[in-house]
Amino acid sequence: MRARLPAALLALLMTASCSLPTPGATTGELTLHAVFDDVQSLVTGHSVQIADVRVGTVTGIRLQGYRARVTMSVQAAHRVPQGSTATVAKTSVLGENYVLLTPPPGKDLSTGPYLADGATIAETSVEPDIEQVTARAGPLIEALGAQDVNAILDAASTAFAGQGDQVNRLIRQTAEVTDAYAAARADLATTIDALARLGDDLAEGSAELDRLPGTLAAATSRLAHGRRHIKTTVIALTKLAEEANLTVYPRHAARLRTLLRELEAVSSSMQRGKEDLKRLVNELQEFIDAPPIVVNGQMLTYLWLKGLLLPAPGPSSSADPPAADRGGDFRLLLEPPR
Repeated sequence: MRARLPAALLALLMTASCSLPTPGATTGELTLHAVFDDVQSLVTGHSVQIADVRVGTVTGIRLQGYRARVTMSVQAAHRVPQGSTATVAKTSVLGENYVLLTPPPGKDLSTGPYLADGATIAETSVEPDIEQVTARAGPLIEALGAQDVNAILDAASTAFAGQGDQVNRLIRQTAEVTDAYAAARADLATTIDALARLGDDLAEGSAELDRLPGTLAAATSRLAHGRRHIKTTVIALTKLAEEANLTVYPRHAARLRTLLRELEAVSSSMQRGKEDLKRLVNELQEFIDAPPIVVNGQMLTYLWLKGLLLPAPGPSSSADPPAADRGGDFRLLLEPPR
């Protein structure tokens, strides 16, 4: 049983360090290049991904100086914006390597500009492999003796004894915080870009900002110089208001009360004569609505002078011609115009 354990570990390490090309590789019309310090187990045929979606394939790897130059074939439908980064990553602990293309944050990816055919991605990186992590942790593990490891495990066991629920809760909260930061990554990037633009705007207006303290100092000096005059003006205005309250207001208040009383009397008179006024208005309306009587373009006014017209002259009235003449004059009023 003990002989099988090293063989199993050796097989596991060999499986982790070897990777086969993926069949059915996706190729495209766009060729891109990237130079890495280390490509780990990346080989021709491995995938090129954007946001965990396969968009191309690694078509070549060669040595350029002391670094690895990787050639990728990407589908033209998935255009890569300028400023994108390339990272050699791994699908899982025992999975194959692939090239991850990450667009620049905080930019409108729908408008470009995009990388041209044959362009080289300048910014590259490599995610640490489990072998590299193990290799780096090896010296630390070797420095720890068996007693040190036992002491660490005993201390951890004592510290977490009976605290399983709290530890699980802490792990869940840590995961939630990590997810929240991951979800807000775009917002944080946008905020950082906005702060950068604000800094650029402030830098452009640095001359005005430099003059601002001098302007504020001059304004403060003017206010301090005119403070006594402002105070004198405010005192004078206060006294003027007091004099107006003592002299002008009482006189006009009495006059206003008199006008109100007179207005009340007028209103009472109008209220009492409302019916008469209404009747007068109705009669005027009837007179206006009545059809006019005209002859030859002239209005005729008929006067009924009852008691004023004298009887026709007789034998006994010949001695009084003035009265007869006056009666004739009144009769002329009843005749039509000549």
